Amino acid sequence: VPVDVDLDTYCVDPAAVEAAITPRTKVIMPVHMAGQFADMDALDKLAADAGVALLQDAAHAHGAQWRGRRAGALGSVAAFSFQNGKLMTAGEGGAVVFPDEELRERAFLVHSCGRPRTDREYLHSTTGSNYRMSEFTAAVLRAQLTRLDEQIALREQRWPLLSSLLAEIPGVVPQATDPRTDRNPHYM
Repeated sequence: VPVDVDLDTYCVDPAAVEAAITPRTKVIMPVHMAGQFADMDALDKLAADAGVALLQDAAHAHGAQWRGRRAGALGSVAAFSFQNGKLMTAGEGGAVVFPDEELRERAFLVHSCGRPRTDREYLHSTTGSNYRMSEFTAAVLRAQLTRLDEQIALREQRWPLLSSLLAEIPGVVPQATDPRTDRNPHYM
């Protein structure tokens, strides 16, 4: 069920999320838009109160931090994209990080043809597919990690000037930054 966004951050509005939750709701999926985090404090509480999962779309948030914690380290599942236009790119594909070993193992089975990590006899314990990242793709991404912090620092340094110049254009409203996002990679 799509819900409205906060007009300052362009991220999902927690009040709109709360109003949309029904007994059929299974997951809340905030998008960290253009490097700005959705209100994770409010969304964590809403998900816990409703007894539903929280799945972060962190495709725009490589290297971002919410109150000192990076995207993917906030206690819920987070998905990253490495499509050609992202901050870190490997052409296509992505990564998912998990808050606990049980969820990670369940996801591993699905992404690796239904075979557990310890399987050496080609025994499938469930249905699955081949969503595994190649070693080449991983090497390309790993090299980009060495320069990500520097690139983010440069974007953060230049954002005030870009934001002020954009604000001079009639009808253009630059994205605001929630102060709890203490590191914004300013994707796009």
